[in-house]
Amino acid sequence: MNSDQNKTFGNILLVDDDIGFRKAVEIFLKQNNYNVVTAGGINDAVAFMNNGRFDLMISDLKMNDGTGIELLKKAKSISPEISVIIQTAYGSIENAVDAMRQGAINYISKPFKNDELLVHVEKALENKKMIEELNVLREEIAWKYGFDNLVGISRSMIQLKHFASRVADTDIAVLITGESGTGKEVLAKAIHYHSSRRKRKFVTIECTSIPENLLESEFFGHVKGSFTSAYNTRRGLFEEADGGTVFLDEVGDMPLPLQAKILRVLQESEIRPVGSATTKKIDVRIIAATNRDLATLVKEGEFREDLFYRLNVLPIKIPPMRDRIDDIPVLAKHFINLESRKTDGNPITISSDAIEKLISHHWPGNVRELENTIKRAIALSQNSRVQKRDIIFVTSERTYSITDNETNPAAGDVETLEDSLKRRIVKTLAANDWNFTRTASQLGIGRTTLWRKVKKYNIQKRTEEQSIG
Repeated sequence: MNSDQNKTFGNILLVDDDIGFRKAVEIFLKQNNYNVVTAGGINDAVAFMNNGRFDLMISDLKMNDGTGIELLKKAKSISPEISVIIQTAYGSIENAVDAMRQGAINYISKPFKNDELLVHVEKALENKKMIEELNVLREEIAWKYGFDNLVGISRSMIQLKHFASRVADTDIAVLITGESGTGKEVLAKAIHYHSSRRKRKFVTIECTSIPENLLESEFFGHVKGSFTSAYNTRRGLFEEADGGTVFLDEVGDMPLPLQAKILRVLQESEIRPVGSATTKKIDVRIIAATNRDLATLVKEGEFREDLFYRLNVLPIKIPPMRDRIDDIPVLAKHFINLESRKTDGNPITISSDAIEKLISHHWPGNVRELENTIKRAIALSQNSRVQKRDIIFVTSERTYSITDNETNPAAGDVETLEDSLKRRIVKTLAANDWNFTRTASQLGIGRTTLWRKVKKYNIQKRTEEQSIG
C-alpha cells in the first residue's frame, strides 16, 4: 500500500461557476490526496475563507458575480500567505500579467490536462511552504538582532534602546556615532529587523574597505562595457537593498565625489548605474555610522554639509565602555553564555575577582575588546570557571595581565588604571558636591556600584579635598 494513500497534502479552495467542471476537478484533486472545498462564486468563496484556513485557492477568471482578479485581492486581504492559481478559457498575456501582478502564483488556461494542473498545484504549495519557512527564519533573525541583544543595564543603554525601538519603524535616516567596537552595526541591524523593512535585505557597505575607483560601481552597479573589466551588467548594493536598509559603515571616510551621489539617492530616491543613460527608482532606508566627528569634518571641508544634515536626522550616540561600567559584568556573563552554548561540557562561570579585574580596565576597544578578552580567558581557563589569572588584556602597546602588578611591581599598569578610575570618581563627586545620584548618572553607573567603588578605593571627603587642593 502507498504510504501517502491516507495522507493529505494541503487544503484547497476551488472556485468556479461551472458546476460540471468544478466537480470534475474536485474529484481529481481528492484522488490525489488534497482536501478540497468548492465554491460557485466570489461571495461563497469569501465566506469559506473567513471561516477556514486554505493553503491554495484555484479560481476561474470570469464568474457570474465578478472576476477572479477581484477574488484574488480579497483572498490576499484575508490570508496574505495563500497561494492562488487563476484558471480561464479566456487566456491572454494581459490577463496573465495582471493576475501575477496582483499576487497570483501561476496562471493556467482551459482546457488543461490533469497532470498539468497537478504540477501547478504542487509548485504552488511548495512555494507557500518555502514562504512560511522563510518567515520563520526572518523571525529568528529578528530575535537574534533584537534590542534585547544590545546587552546593558546602565541608564545610558536603557535610554538608547528605548529611543532606537521608537524610531525603528520609521523611514527616517539614522546616524549612529561611537568609538570603534561599541556595537554600531549591531544597533543598526536591531533597528532594521524591528522595522517594516525586515522582510527585505539589510546590506552593509563598508566605506573604508572598497577601493575608491570601484566605489561608485559597487554602490550603484554598472552596465556591460561601461569600463574595461565590466564584462557583464551588474546590480549595485543599493539596488540589492531595494525595499530594505542600506548601512553605510564609517561614512566619514567616504570620498567627496561619492558623497554627492549619495545625496542624490537621499533626495531623489533613484540611482544611475555606471555607464547607464537612465536612472532607476529605489526604496531604501539609510542608516549610517561613524567613529569620526562629522561636524568637524564638515568645517574642514572633508564632508558635505548638506549630506551631513540629510544623514543626521535621528542621531544616536553609543557610549564607550568606560562610561558605562555597570554593563561590564552583564556583558561578560552574556559572552560567557554564548561560548558555553558552543560546548557540550559544564556551564562556564566567572569568579567575582575576575569581574573586578574587568571593571578596572579602561577598555579602549570597547565591547569588541571585552568579547575577545572573554574568549581568550575561556581558552586559558583550566576548568569551567574563569579566574582572575585568566584575564589577559591586549593593547596596541603590549599584552598584559592585571596580575603583572602582583608579581612585578615595576609594571605599574594596573595601579595606573586603578588610580585613573579613582581620580575620575573623586573629581565627579567633587563637581557634584558629593551628590551620589548625579555623580552616578554622569559616570554612567548605578548608585550601588558607585557606593561599592567609594568603599573599595576608601574615598572620603577629605580625600577629595586633598585631591583638588
